Amino acid sequence: MKPMLTDNKGFTLVEVMVVLILLTLSFMVFLRALNTGKTIRANSEIRTVQSVILSSIQNEIRARRYDENLSSPWSSLLGKELGESEIKEFDDIDDFNGYFEPSFTDYPAFSCSVTVEYVSPVTGFHVPQSSQTNYKSIMVKVSHPTLSSISDTMIISSGI
Repeated sequence: MKPMLTDNKGFTLVEVMVVLILLTLSFMVFLRALNTGKTIRANSEIRTVQSVILSSIQNEIRARRYDENLSSPWSSLLGKELGESEIKEFDDIDDFNGYFEPSFTDYPAFSCSVTVEYVSPVTGFHVPQSSQTNYKSIMVKVSHPTLSSISDTMIISSGI
């Protein structure tokens, strides 16, 4: 009887299929990690732009004086006076009340809104006051369609 010669060179079809399946699965995990990284980077860039816009608007507000009147009694109406239609024409903080920017030239997907109210330390600066006080609460909110809005509230004093 002749011994059978076996040729064990090469891979079987089952071995090749197992390797292909393992490579496919590892490639899918790699692609998912890349996609997650892109999403996180994009969200981070959006948050950075929101923060820059927020800071810029807050600096514009801080550059204005407390009120139209130089001393108490303060203006009872919060908002723009006649002849003040653009942000560069605002001369006091309360001119920003109701300010809304639907988009910015450099960042068209972003919008901004501002609310100004009189507040008092008696209520912890949380409750809007119907009368004029020496403190104004300014809430700036910056929005983007894909992420939640960011906002910040400043309490500015008349300095008295």
